[in-house]
Amino acid sequence: MKKLHFTSLAFLTALLLGGCAQHDAKKAAPGGLVANTCVMSGEALDASSPTADFNGSKVGFCCDKCLAKWNKLDDAGKKAKLAEVAKK
Repeated sequence: MKKLHFTSLAFLTALLLGGCAQHDAKKAAPGGLVANTCVMSGEALDASSPTADFNGSKVGFCCDKCLAKWNKLDDAGKKAKLAEVAKK
């Protein structure tokens, strides 16, 4: 009976810890980016996504068109876009 109890406890612990690891992995942005989605379109990013540096942070974009739109924004507009992404 003790063996069954220990096995059940070990199994439940593994499930809980595994769930936490998966949850954190979904939130993590690729390559140290501030978000895992494009700040302009909301599209998902990957390791090959174009990036720009802003105020010491690395910002990712789904495509070069979104990067060009970002570059046309003033600092206040860029901060507003980053704030929108942070809310999600």
